[in-house]
Amino acid sequence: MPKSPGMSGKRSFGGKCAFAVLLVAVLSASGMFATKGVTAAGLTGSHGTFTVQDCYPHHSSSSRSSSRSYDFDCDGTFRSDDGKATDGQASMNSVDTDYRAGIRLPVQAHDGSTLLSFLASTYTIASRGEVTKNFVIAFSVLLALPFLLFGWLTGFGETGGTMRQMRETWRATAGTRTRTIVLASAAAALFGMIVISPVLGFVLPTAG
Repeated sequence: MPKSPGMSGKRSFGGKCAFAVLLVAVLSASGMFATKGVTAAGLTGSHGTFTVQDCYPHHSSSSRSSSRSYDFDCDGTFRSDDGKATDGQASMNSVDTDYRAGIRLPVQAHDGSTLLSFLASTYTIASRGEVTKNFVIAFSVLLALPFLLFGWLTGFGETGGTMRQMRETWRATAGTRTRTIVLASAAAALFGMIVISPVLGFVLPTAG
């Protein structure tokens, strides 16, 4: 009888490297949005006002030109509340609203030392909605972890296979620690999206 997938199988050096790279990518992306959520709450960065000059649909290099965008990039000017920092060429990426020129928005400017801020937009709208949205995205990115763990713990990620073989491999994990770990990681990410994110959006203070 074939052995049920578990955690004791050996992994090739290439497989270990691929898993490590994917794990770092997932955690970095999640950390980026969590950082934006913390910044939107005013816990990091400098508070100020972003005056909109122009907003236009956000276009990703990976998206088709014919697809409609529901995100917008906005250019404008920034001035900190204390008047010590100004930016005449400020910009915000992937905002939810097509703001008209002249609108003044409460924002947080990322500190240069903020973790992962080099991956995010320099300015983040300071609002409870932005806090919730960014934490929801941060936890949704973590939904990739169950798939990574499943591939790593069963060896399926290295050998590949069809969807049928994947289902058979999954069924073979019944009653093992592998299934417990995979389901627990999925449940934690979903709990973060559905429960923790709205709670953080409600309880964290915002300067906006």
